[in-house]
Amino acid sequence: MRFALCGAGRVGTSLAESLKSANWEFLGYYSISYPEWVEENEKLSDPRQLDYKDLLVILALPDKAIEFLSGELPSDLIVGHTSGSLNHMAINAPYPRARFSLHPLCSISTYGMDLSGGFWGIEGDSFGILTARRIVSALKGRAFYVESDKKPLYHLASVVSSNLMNSLLYIGNELFASCGLEEDIAFNLGESTLKNIKDKGYVASLTGPIERGDYDTLKRDLEALKGFNPSLLPMISELLMVNLKIAKEKGLSEEDADSICSIISNYKNS
Repeated sequence: MRFALCGAGRVGTSLAESLKSANWEFLGYYSISYPEWVEENEKLSDPRQLDYKDLLVILALPDKAIEFLSGELPSDLIVGHTSGSLNHMAINAPYPRARFSLHPLCSISTYGMDLSGGFWGIEGDSFGILTARRIVSALKGRAFYVESDKKPLYHLASVVSSNLMNSLLYIGNELFASCGLEEDIAFNLGESTLKNIKDKGYVASLTGPIERGDYDTLKRDLEALKGFNPSLLPMISELLMVNLKIAKEKGLSEEDADSICSIISNYKNS
């Protein structure tokens, strides 16, 4: 299938290179900037160069640019975008053959990354969904249909599962560093936790003072955080409440759960 990309950033170049590796015909990028390794013959200077009937055009752009730039496209194209938050109705192209969204459920931190074998959230009109599934199939990935009105919530789930995990490990690393410990400890601990979740599930893999009903240890930990950085207490307290919910599912007694809940609430409001 012949395709083009609007946007030559991390997502755009990764998707383009991955589809080229699957032997799809690449027309080129329409973008305001390019990585150094993009060939000159793959750089398009005008959206009118995309004027081929049934050409697949994928917009790998910031959300705020999708509606405007899609309105500059020629008619009779198959148009998709890679936003996790917006649905296919954000595409404003004239008389499109199909519209869809195709969101990679992975962290893309480099240009030209191999996206084969990954998970993708898709939605769109009927032909658009078929096109999105065809793309995912070419990449040997798995497609998950998302209802159009659920895209923002779906994207928040992606942020929590990826970006906020990055933030939590960053905070953990700062806390370890304040104890004079090496920087890779937070990452190694997080990696082992993810492996346990994969092997045993969210509930069975839970460990720690809340799971054990060890409220004295929890109180010492929160007191230390209050002395180190009290601004973190509200956020950490909310996360500990989630931890408590999981611990109760695992079998924590109501008596221990009540004691722990009281401790967390006191520090959250302190």
